[in-house]
Amino acid sequence: MNNEPVFKMKGTSDELEVFEDKLTITPKGVLGLMTKGLQGTKTIPFSSITAIQFKKSGLVSGYIQFTLHGGKESTGGAFAAATDENSFMFSGQNEMAEKVRDYIEERVQAIKALPAAGSDAVSKADEIRKYKALADDGIISMEEFEQKKKQLLGL
Repeated sequence: MNNEPVFKMKGTSDELEVFEDKLTITPKGVLGLMTKGLQGTKTIPFSSITAIQFKKSGLVSGYIQFTLHGGKESTGGAFAAATDENSFMFSGQNEMAEKVRDYIEERVQAIKALPAAGSDAVSKADEIRKYKALADDGIISMEEFEQKKKQLLGL
């Protein structure tokens, strides 16, 4: 995987870097210190994201807030999001922020669509069962079943 960020945004008190499989939020400056403290860079793998909340910048700052597995999201709007370590605050960059949000949503969905580890073995077993049922019902011969079984098992 590429180690260079796909997107990089400077926010009101953070810097957001988006990679192919994760994002990082790094507090910057005095405002970052005041709102997020001395916590340093937060790395969030896309596989951990369960939801994304997005608010456009207007009279107040906009934000992209990430809900994580087992996490507790802030529900207090922009002011609560400012202190949430899983939120990125921005001002006047709505178009870029929407592109970032869309990219992250696409990557999260792509990761969730990948088959789980071990599911290949389960699907092969299911396929063999289907062919066995076809052989038992006389739709295919036992020779055809054995041939398909060997093919599925890579023998």
